[in-house]
Amino acid sequence: MEEKKMLLEGLLPTDIWNAIIVLLVLFGVFVAVFKGVVLIKDEIRKNKEKKELQGEGITDKIATKVTENIKTQIDEKFKSFEKNFNEKFAEIDRKLAADKETIEMHTRQLNAQEERVDRLDNDTKALLHGMSALLSHISTGNSVDKVKKVDGVMKNYLIDRKYNEEDWKI
Repeated sequence: MEEKKMLLEGLLPTDIWNAIIVLLVLFGVFVAVFKGVVLIKDEIRKNKEKKELQGEGITDKIATKVTENIKTQIDEKFKSFEKNFNEKFAEIDRKLAADKETIEMHTRQLNAQEERVDRLDNDTKALLHGMSALLSHISTGNSVDKVKKVDGVMKNYLIDRKYNEEDWKI
């Protein structure tokens, strides 16, 4: 018989081949187990996502996220707008206060002018009554009572500055 050659001390080439085959089988088993674990994890993840989708739709999640983003942007814009808005109203309030002051001043001036015009009207009426009485006296010569009454009324008017039409009637 032919003597078997030894590759390494005590190892035959068939032993090495057998060891390589066993390692390959073990590697195959390891890969199969790994693949099985990955498949099981994927299946669990899919089931979890499926349950989440049944509970809350993906569109709801997207809408919630978009709403959060938009809300922060709107809040920032609103704060900026509110500041400008308040500044504008403060300016308008200042202008309105100044306009109110001006209107009140003009109202006082108009009231004073109205009193002055009324006083002038009364002065004119008193003078006209006096002149009428004098002219009547001059033309007829017997209106002394009328002139005396007008004289008294005129003195009262000049002292009190109150015109009453009834006082002038004779």
